Order: sequence, then structure tokens, then C-alpha cells
Amino acid sequence: MDIHELRNTVDSFGKAMKIIEEKSNSDADLEEPARAEIAFLGLYLIFDDGSFDEEELKAVEEGSGFKINRDHWNEIMELGRVNSEENYLSQPPNTFMVMVDIDNTLYEAGEEMTSYVAAYEVYKLFGEFFVNIKGFTDEKRQAKLGRFIEVIEKYRQENSKGPVVKTWTDGRVIPSKKGVEAPKKS
Repeated sequence: MDIHELRNTVDSFGKAMKIIEEKSNSDADLEEPARAEIAFLGLYLIFDDGSFDEEELKAVEEGSGFKINRDHWNEIMELGRVNSEENYLSQPPNTFMVMVDIDNTLYEAGEEMTSYVAAYEVYKLFGEFFVNIKGFTDEKRQAKLGRFIEVIEKYRQENSKGPVVKTWTDGRVIPSKKGVEAPKKS
């Protein structure tokens, strides 16, 4: 995946967030905060030894569609909590909280729970792009991405009203809307 494909994926997710915003009659903007949180994942992954590589920083901006204002750098670092793994992983991005809430509403209506999965896929693709941006898999970044995924999946497990599976890494798949796990792929 190149940076343009990554940006198209994030743009599509942004459009979905806009639709959710409109359908829910929300006064809050959901698209821009989602882009910011996606950018914060990139910043968290590329932050190393107190600094960022400028080219990678530009790629975070381009891929997420979120402009990082260097004049407000300290505010961005504080808001994103990306300079400390403990702080960054202290809670999932608000986007995932919204998606779990939407899935809970879908579950209660008897519909398939797909919102969390959509966010998960976008964040995972974005993270994998920055894990492999140097042309090889950066194991330190891969571990950071893995810890991030654990945080969001733990949040889903603890807050989902529907049937919850453990993690995708344990070989399970998304449950059906009836609450019965689909068969494992072989």
C-alpha cells in the first residue's frame, strides 16, 4: 500500500464518520477528530528517543489528512499523548468509543455490528504502513502497534453489549449478529 492508497482509505473512513454525524443529528464534528486520532497513532508509532523523523512526520500528515501545526506542537503532543506510551495507551481513541456505542445500538436493533471493525481496519492499515515505512518491518513499532490493538480490543470486550470474541490474533473471527461465532477459517 502506498501513501495515496492509505489516504484514500482514511478519506473513505472520514466520509463514513461524516455520515454517522449527519444520521445521528450530532452537533459534534466526528470526521476531523477521527483524522486527528489516526494521525496520533502514526505519531505514537514513529516517536522514538524524543523526536520524529521529518519525512515520516510528513507521511503521517499526508496519510491521515490531518495537518500538524508546528506552532502548536506542545498542545498537539499533550492532546495526542503520543510522547509517552503509558499516556497514549491509557485509553482508546474516542473514535473507538463511538464505534462501540454505535455497535451497541446496532446490536439492540438486531443488526450486524460492523462499526468497530471498520475503525479497526483503518487504524490497523495505518499502523502497518508506519511499521513498514522504512522498507522493512520495524519490530519495535510492530510491538507498539500490537499493544495499541490490545487496548482497543480490551475496550470493546469490556463495553460491548453484543457477543464479544477475544482478539483477532487468537484465530477467532467476528461473531454473527445472532451471537454465534462463525467457523474458524482453516
